Amino acid sequence: MRHFDNVLSAYRAAAADLDRRFLEAFFGEDGAPRLGDVELWSRISSQAYFALLFSQLETEINELCGALIRHRRSGDDWMERRAWEILGQRDVRNIHFMDRVALLTRKGGTVYNRIKELYDTRNKIAHGDLLTESLDVADIAKDIERIAVQLKGVT
Repeated sequence: MRHFDNVLSAYRAAAADLDRRFLEAFFGEDGAPRLGDVELWSRISSQAYFALLFSQLETEINELCGALIRHRRSGDDWMERRAWEILGQRDVRNIHFMDRVALLTRKGGTVYNRIKELYDTRNKIAHGDLLTESLDVADIAKDIERIAVQLKGVT
């Protein structure tokens, strides 16, 4: 996850700035708080940073899947490697994302289900839906880091 720490740092700086703006709007001198604007900016910001952080997990999953497929294709026993050979004939990005996740973790397991939740949220945002709630990006970042560590032991 090459840029994960940079994205998270940028989010923290932006969130702190939005918190400051929120306080200024709430306690503003003009007497006309613009809390709605600041809340909207906060929602948009959290969702944008979430999408960036999720993209780092997606890249990590792509790399781990590629490594797993290459490793499994190199076995001596054809009965063991035949399906992996088929998967290895195409770019890993052409395998459906949740199928890539299923290659790395137990389908229906805790990690798989959490990635599915995050992926569904990512898809809503990426396809133009602005969520009505703000995301807790700091907590989600911890989840993504934990997931990435767990997935590394698969290959």
